[in-house]
Amino acid sequence: MKLIGLFLLVEASVTGAQSLLEATASDSQFSEFHDLLAASGLMSTSSSGSEQQTILVPNNDAFDNYRRATGRNFGSLSSPDLEDTLNYHSLQGALSSADIQNPRGLLSNTALKNPDRDNRGLDSNGAKKSQVVHISPEGEANGSRIKVRDAGGVNVKSGKGQEIVLDPAPGKWSGGIFYMVDGFLTLPVNQTDTMAAQGLTSFVAGLERYNISRGTNAAPNLTSVCPINEAFTNISRSCRNLTSGPGSLLATLTRHGLPDTYYTTNFTDGDLIYSQNGYPILVTRRNGSIFLNDAKLVGTDFIASSGAVHALDRIMGFLNTTTNITTPANADIYRYPSNIPNPPPESSSPSTSTSPPTAIPTPLWFISAGNSPVMRWKSQPQPLILGFFMVEAWKYLILE
Repeated sequence: MKLIGLFLLVEASVTGAQSLLEATASDSQFSEFHDLLAASGLMSTSSSGSEQQTILVPNNDAFDNYRRATGRNFGSLSSPDLEDTLNYHSLQGALSSADIQNPRGLLSNTALKNPDRDNRGLDSNGAKKSQVVHISPEGEANGSRIKVRDAGGVNVKSGKGQEIVLDPAPGKWSGGIFYMVDGFLTLPVNQTDTMAAQGLTSFVAGLERYNISRGTNAAPNLTSVCPINEAFTNISRSCRNLTSGPGSLLATLTRHGLPDTYYTTNFTDGDLIYSQNGYPILVTRRNGSIFLNDAKLVGTDFIASSGAVHALDRIMGFLNTTTNITTPANADIYRYPSNIPNPPPESSSPSTSTSPPTAIPTPLWFISAGNSPVMRWKSQPQPLILGFFMVEAWKYLILE
């Protein structure tokens, strides 16, 4: 088996230091992990590189729990899935106990770069971004979905928003640090499967209604902020028959897509960001909670292959950037769609804000709106990610 990524550093690179294989051999809690390393042939691969890393080492309970849940051994995974999982357990840098217990949480890059599991696009230097995990101490993560663990544990959130618990007592090996965890990280899946895993099924149904699920899942570097089922269902009843305009279901769906990757670690208080169809969103951090306009994040940092999914307690309201007053997106405003504002023109966006999306180099997905277009455009045509799908679009959107 050929494993790629930082996880390969299992032999000693410092004289007298223990390799990962040797370090885990000294603790009986890691006997199954140690046997997996030895059996997989990892010992045959060495590295003289100096880059430090942090390995999340599953204890024997993790292997037992996997067997009970699946009826098979973890080592029986297909080679690609085993490779991806082990690389996902390798974090970049030697993270100290203080790092992983940061009260604001920590977003850590991993060695996982398989395009099927990591579609987060390129960084500012043009290099492919690696997949991430979100680490947070007990009681610090936002949202009612976070489970309270035993005192002293640290949550590590991975694909589909699934969590395992990390023991913050570090171990040392020649390549950096390792920590014991009580389970295996879940490999990230696409946006809609991540939404469904967290019960955000009404939002998924809305995407499917407009046949834009595939575009949602193909677009890289995307954040979906999804109202919980009850909130979304109440509004969708009012707007589902509107085929155009800012009060339509399509426009409402698109307004909850953000053209970048946002986690709780980079939602900064006071930031003004824009949805994929150009609506302004004010980020507010208050009393340990995060608000996007008037909507509170009640489920956070669900890692998806292309970015992140968060859950909101309501449909986001409409922000007036002059007064900073938000008009709630309740059933009353949807009864009178003429009251719903259009997105502001790009020229009116403050220079310090994250401007509405303009263009990307190459379209990644194309979905036709059919013979009865629900949008019209102006300015010069250029490729644009709009909402959850890719179209050969005009510079910015004017909804009919």
